[in-house]
Amino acid sequence: MQQIGILGAGNMGAALAAGIRRNHPELKLSFYDIDEKKARHAASAHDASTASSPLGLVQESDRVVIAVKPQHLESLFSGLSKAPAESCYISIAAGIPIERFKQQLNTSQVIRFMPNLAANVGASAVAVAIPEEVDEAFRKDALTIAHALGSPVELPEELLAAFTGLSGSGIAYVFSFIHALSLGGTEAGIPYDTSLDIALSTLEGAAKLLRSSGTSPAEYLTRVTSAGGTTIAGVRALEEGGMTPAVMNAVARAKERARQIERGE
Repeated sequence: MQQIGILGAGNMGAALAAGIRRNHPELKLSFYDIDEKKARHAASAHDASTASSPLGLVQESDRVVIAVKPQHLESLFSGLSKAPAESCYISIAAGIPIERFKQQLNTSQVIRFMPNLAANVGASAVAVAIPEEVDEAFRKDALTIAHALGSPVELPEELLAAFTGLSGSGIAYVFSFIHALSLGGTEAGIPYDTSLDIALSTLEGAAKLLRSSGTSPAEYLTRVTSAGGTTIAGVRALEEGGMTPAVMNAVARAKERARQIERGE
């Protein structure tokens, strides 16, 4: 893999280019966007070139990342009707099954990514759905590209809706929790900005502790809840407010909505 073409110069396309530049500066990058000014800006920011058409980008690239909004796919497909057979594509288009790309692009070499907003800082969990017929070389290249967005997790495509509920939408639940925790600190007398900084440090510390130890969060929860202490009083308040079922329901509802979107509902 020497050159990666990125169809779409929006937030996700730019995040991908930034990650590739950080991790693999030797790779060539090229952008195409229907907005030529946006494509030129992205190319300038990430030491990349631009292509004059989607077809031109595909023809000059070893791997092509489709990072356009779903509503722009039909015009993109028409522009790629003469693309080389068996070109290799990675789709970041939300809610669009691999099969549709295979049919429209006349290739079996299609992989699907699902990152979240943290891709903008190279820290997203990235679901990677790879069909069995994908070449091993393309699979390896796709995982390399996924690392530019964060931490890839290979999943069968039928689990991408669940991943959406857990991570794609789940990042918003984390934002909600951090805001609520910060409001709690503010109510207790600590200014909001300071409370937010403390909440973020607490979250980062908890995540680092779990990753480094391999211990389950349930086990750590029991370790820090001393009998009759402050933490168990706070945990009880969370459960009285229905935190656990509320979060589980949020994942389930987002998963179902993701499935509806894939069905065109």
